[in-house]
Amino acid sequence: MRDFYLKNRQALQDFLILGATILFCFLFFRYLFPIFLPFLVGWLLSLMFRPLATYLEKRHIPRWIASLFCILLFLGLISLFVALIGNRIAAQAQSFLRLMPQYMLLIQNALERFWTQLDSLLVLLPDPLQNLIQNSTEQFRGNLSSILLSLVQSTGSSSLTSVPNFLLGVLIALLSSYFFTKDAALIRKLYEKHVLSLFRTSIHNTKRNLKTSVWGYIKTQLILMIYTFAITFIGLLVLRSPFALLLSVIIAIIDALPFFGSGFILWPGAVIHLILGSPKLAIGYMVIYAAVQIMRQIMQPKILGTQIGLHPLLTLFSMYFGYKCIGFWGLLLGPVIAVMLQAYFQTREKETPPTT
Repeated sequence: MRDFYLKNRQALQDFLILGATILFCFLFFRYLFPIFLPFLVGWLLSLMFRPLATYLEKRHIPRWIASLFCILLFLGLISLFVALIGNRIAAQAQSFLRLMPQYMLLIQNALERFWTQLDSLLVLLPDPLQNLIQNSTEQFRGNLSSILLSLVQSTGSSSLTSVPNFLLGVLIALLSSYFFTKDAALIRKLYEKHVLSLFRTSIHNTKRNLKTSVWGYIKTQLILMIYTFAITFIGLLVLRSPFALLLSVIIAIIDALPFFGSGFILWPGAVIHLILGSPKLAIGYMVIYAAVQIMRQIMQPKILGTQIGLHPLLTLFSMYFGYKCIGFWGLLLGPVIAVMLQAYFQTREKETPPTT
């Protein structure tokens, strides 16, 4: 037993670390993540504020005033964005939700006409095949009708109870970003004293790997989201869509998710317009989808030198794991955590001398 442990010590340690990390991530994201989320957002905001705060501090402005100025400037830019674009997105979202029951009713009526035409064609088939197809279509029709009904009913529901919690989280995030920015030097000194001194080499190498993988991936997705938004927005304007801005924002966000992409919205949109008797709009949606895919194939290799580096199965598992823990945001955070683990194990592999 001892010989087995000595021969496979590295593999057993990696397995235990991986299992403990998965268990920790599950417990953390399941129970503690909502508590730490405002502080995480505040720390990320402080990363943006620090360069300007440091510049102002060098100009003999007190650090606390520089930090406060950065937060006020950030709030001003957000307010300007909301005034110029956010209000239009909100107006289109409200209009879309208000018209959703009508759209669902149109789709349901179009499907009923389709089923009627299908039933008239089934009469020409042999009885056994006719019965089999009828049973399958009736089951499918029942499931589809229940889905449409639930969508219509859900459009009238609201989530007003979550507004106070959201505003409280925003306030905590802004306050924490102020302290993260103002006391950046002190926090850095405590980090170096209590954390970095214990794992200096591993943390240094892991951070270097993360910069080339996680941050490169995030930066690439942000750039591609801008291109996707521009293509879909122009295309939907050409198609005279009343919700061009709203749909373009949604498609740009979903296009950044692995295994989803712009087709998650554009393909169903094309099918719905085809059912409603608008083949030109369906073809237009497919042209937009093709343009987005061509853009990604051309731009992504040029922007990103190294890909995310995860096997598709591991990416799928990390997305599902994150989704089961914290919902939609887990689809984004799951692959990021997986890349961090991969960077850590790659660092251990480089640091560990080969066994003879």
